[in-house]
Amino acid sequence: MNEAALYILTGLTLYAGGHHLYLGASRGTPAWPHLQLGGMYWLLAGFAMTSALTFQSANLAVLLPTGKMEIGFGILLWMALLWHVAWRTGFKPLVLLDLITAAWLIFLVRNLIEPNSLLYADVTPVNQTLMSGEVVDTYFTRISPWWTAVEITMAVSLAFAAYACYRLYRSGQQRLAWLLGAGAGLLGLVSLHDHLVSIQMIRAGYLAPFGFLLFLLPQSLYPLWLNWRSRNLEPSAPTIYNLTYMPDQASFHADVSQLRAPLQPAAFAGTGETAAAGTAAPAGDAKPSANAAPAHIKPEAPVPPAAAPAAPPVDTQTIGVVTDSLIDIAVFATMALNRFKRGDADPQTVESLCRKIRTRAIKTRRVLHRLLPESDGREDSDARDNDKD
Repeated sequence: MNEAALYILTGLTLYAGGHHLYLGASRGTPAWPHLQLGGMYWLLAGFAMTSALTFQSANLAVLLPTGKMEIGFGILLWMALLWHVAWRTGFKPLVLLDLITAAWLIFLVRNLIEPNSLLYADVTPVNQTLMSGEVVDTYFTRISPWWTAVEITMAVSLAFAAYACYRLYRSGQQRLAWLLGAGAGLLGLVSLHDHLVSIQMIRAGYLAPFGFLLFLLPQSLYPLWLNWRSRNLEPSAPTIYNLTYMPDQASFHADVSQLRAPLQPAAFAGTGETAAAGTAAPAGDAKPSANAAPAHIKPEAPVPPAAAPAAPPVDTQTIGVVTDSLIDIAVFATMALNRFKRGDADPQTVESLCRKIRTRAIKTRRVLHRLLPESDGREDSDARDNDKD
């Protein structure tokens, strides 16, 4: 079971490493984070493969070399994790990083020198006879003191990662800090499990490859989740309804444009003095004319224009009708806008509100048309037909 899971892990990490290296080599994405993750995934693939071979090794001559390769890949992974956290968090105390890296390099070299790897101080073959009478070859092992130093260095590396994530969180980058901190915490729990296995408090296999997977996987999946979320939650382009009244392009009925009646110029005609003031040239631009009368000669008085017809009196009832219609238009328009904002623009309801707005507008226009001078109160037959809506 453990061998199958480790072989599956090897294939997944090989693919993940290649994918991250491809993303790092392509343009348009930050290169260093992907290159670091790609290298760590490939180291993890070697770690998982050698772990699977160690589980399958029944001969001591094969078990020790594969075990040394497994520990070597693990040491390289711890060094890569140390510098990866330093680069991602921006916390790089070089003296501390150099000391921890030097310790890992010493362990790597010592692992190559030791005949039984850093894990075992002594491996003694023992023949064990089962109750069925079958003789099974087993090994009596003793944990090396070097492995205690390795576990202490693991704890120091995890403590550095935790502190770096804490500093990153305090600086305002909470998401990245949570990703790195959660991955380091899970790796710490797996390392604690492996320590209990080493001191034989738990009879199980080592889970260090899966601990590194738990450290790397959130950093790979979180950008993909953000990309998927941005695509699915991206607001669609708002639908803009052209409710502006244009005489030649009516929104609801073409005959609305026929309700437009030009205002009479006489309604805005003022007194002769006002008209003269409106057409007079500015004082700064005034120039004496050659045909102008002398100053001592009084010009003839201008002929006063014809008096404008008096506008019909406006009573309180008419003002009330106009005010009520304008309030109704504002209320119905607000109801329609609120439905558009909520995304509850039912076609029948919106059509009903628009018809009410149109009816009130036509009614207000009729009342105001009666107040225009020289208006006999006649209304277009099209307006009367539209009022039925």
